Parts: sequence; structure tokens; C-alpha cells
Amino acid sequence: MTEDLPGAEHGEPPSPAAIAATEHPVQITVGLIEDDRVPEAMVCMGSYRNGRLIARAVLPPEAWAQIEELGIFAEPVQIVLVARAAPPGLQCQLYAMVPLPDGEEVQDEEPWSASVPGSSYESAVGEDDEDEADEPAVAPIPLGNIVRYERDRVHLESLPLEAVDVLRRIIDGETSEVVDRALSDLLGL
Repeated sequence: MTEDLPGAEHGEPPSPAAIAATEHPVQITVGLIEDDRVPEAMVCMGSYRNGRLIARAVLPPEAWAQIEELGIFAEPVQIVLVARAAPPGLQCQLYAMVPLPDGEEVQDEEPWSASVPGSSYESAVGEDDEDEADEPAVAPIPLGNIVRYERDRVHLESLPLEAVDVLRRIIDGETSEVVDRALSDLLGL
């Protein structure tokens, strides 16, 4: 799946992006929202912070069923915002970083590799990665798109500072942004 980035349709390099994340996990709740713009065979998930809608996302019903079944939002989650400068100002995607369920130990995909010359080097390098393996694996779940109009920007000189400000306002409840860009724009309806 490729993402349409500003300028990509003209062979231009994608616009730079800035990423902002909450320092600590925050509690959000999710629920289905009725919306006539949602395509058939899809559902619209609303994300709420302190009872206030912060984003919407269109999902297949199977994804919603997994979210409910696994209780993904029962515990606080880290929220990440990816921002790009693009008309009409700042285009942002909001994600929840959720821990992956514990699974079985990953088996060595290539059991024959131990007999290949040089495999001891790869094993030694792999040992350095064990420290990183102690951290839980996470996956991003899209919560929705956020738009901040050019006239509302507060850090015109700094995309990273602007991204932090947008995320702070979403989490703290001071949103002046359009919470979700029209679903019709997102889905080409």
C-alpha cells in the first residue's frame, strides 16, 4: 500500500514530515460512529479523549472486531502524530501505538544458516539486538487525519514544533484544528 504524498504525483520528492509522540501513554476510548460517507462494507471508528472526539478512521469490520476482541484500548496507549506541510496548511495522521499480543517464540527462519560460513558474525551481531527485544513490540493503529489550516499555524518556521503543538492540543483538549478531514476527501468520494 503506498501513501499519496504531496508532490508524488508529479515525480517530486515527498514533502518532509515531522513526528510527535506523547511522552507517556494516555487513555483514549473508541467506538463506532454512524456516517453516511463511509463506504459500504466499512465502519467508522471514533477516538475519544476525556469524552471528546479527537479523530475518526475508516476500517474494515474485521479490524474493528479485533480491536474489540483484544481490548486494545482498555489500557493507555502512546499517541503519535505525523505531520506534513501541505495544502490547506498542515496535514497530519494520528496513530495509537499498541503493544502486539504476546505470541510464540519466533523460530529461526533458516535453521540451516548455522552451517554457513560467516553465521557466527551474524549471531554475534544478533546478540546486540537482544536488548531491543526486551521492549514490547508495538503496531500503529490509524486513528484519523487532522488538518491545521495555514492561518491557524503557530510555528511557521518549524514543522517539528508545529507537530508537537497540534498533538498537545489534541491530548489536552484545546483543539482548534479540523478534527478529521472530510471522509469524502480521504476516500475520493
